[in-house]
Amino acid sequence: MILSPKMRRGLLAVACLGALALAGCRETLYSGVNEADANEMLSTLLKHGVDAVKVDAGKGSYSVAVEREDLVRSLDIIRENSLPRSNFKDMGQIFSGQSMISSQLEDQARFAFGLSQELSQTFAKIDGVLDARVHVVLVQHDQSSGLTTPPSAAVFIRHNPGSPVTSMVGEIKETASRAVPGLNLDRVSVMLEMFREQILPPKAREIPWYMQTWALVAFGSLGMLAAMGAALGLLAKRGLVSFRRGK
Repeated sequence: MILSPKMRRGLLAVACLGALALAGCRETLYSGVNEADANEMLSTLLKHGVDAVKVDAGKGSYSVAVEREDLVRSLDIIRENSLPRSNFKDMGQIFSGQSMISSQLEDQARFAFGLSQELSQTFAKIDGVLDARVHVVLVQHDQSSGLTTPPSAAVFIRHNPGSPVTSMVGEIKETASRAVPGLNLDRVSVMLEMFREQILPPKAREIPWYMQTWALVAFGSLGMLAAMGAALGLLAKRGLVSFRRGK
């Protein structure tokens, strides 16, 4: 059946309306992240059955978008998986903005923070580790009492069930003690938290009302065209038979 130009324009308009409805139902989940973080977030969401996409925002910045009905569930997935990963600072970055004259207390605070960041980044690279935090306290001298408090370190690691970090507590303590001046093994505490997923599987998707409307319009238009074609064909057939009888 050959469609008239008017019919073709009508079907094209219906298709465009459906495409616009589909394009407008995504929400930005996270923006302003680098490509590595965007890829990890995208991979995690796709593994959980979320229809997520990565969008290039230019200048090395990316965003992740999901369907509107998946937004709340996606936020829970991202939070439970400690995404995006923390951006740790190294010693060079910490001391790059140091003023010409700084007190000993300021230098000590910067040094403690730098050690915490370096150790956190090291432990975060262990397979299966989702998040790592290290809090370092350097040696403290109380001038009024003359007492000296030795340095200490507290390590917190959140990990997947299959991570080898559970059998590496001794190595973690030794690494921390070697990194912090004067730190003994018995002054290093390690807390491990196993990640237990609580996100429910996705529910069966309901067809949005605008998609139902679009489908009804599209199929209705096609049905109408088919009926018109059948009617025209029947009329043409009857006309041809009448013409032959008249002859």
